[in-house]
Amino acid sequence: MTSPKAKGASKERSIANLLWERGCAVLRGCSSGGGVRKRFVPDVVAICRGRVLVMELKYRAKRSAIRIEAEKVEGLLDFASRAGGKAYVLAKFGRGPWKVFEVKEPGGFSINGDMYDAAPELDHLLASIFNKQLI
Repeated sequence: MTSPKAKGASKERSIANLLWERGCAVLRGCSSGGGVRKRFVPDVVAICRGRVLVMELKYRAKRSAIRIEAEKVEGLLDFASRAGGKAYVLAKFGRGPWKVFEVKEPGGFSINGDMYDAAPELDHLLASIFNKQLI
């Protein structure tokens, strides 16, 4: 059985690879979210055509609420501000698509099923950056 940390790392690698294939420069945070650093390290940072995307990824095998602590949200926003970019949470339930949530305000952050259904897919964000429809 795969550990939750291994599953999370696998999802982070797959997103990093996808973004790289789409033409972005990508870094995956070492020990991202591991609590071993004094400074916040996001899961993935991508630079796409001059736009900096600072991302925290959340995956649930089953459809259940996703909650992100205020401290982590504030770290994400601070990192994005320092990088001159935008902060995002990418969420995925099971085999569904990755959905994008822009984070603008400090404090706790939660995503329920209705919010997930209404959110744009990752490909939509990338299409807006590259100004073309992605296959």
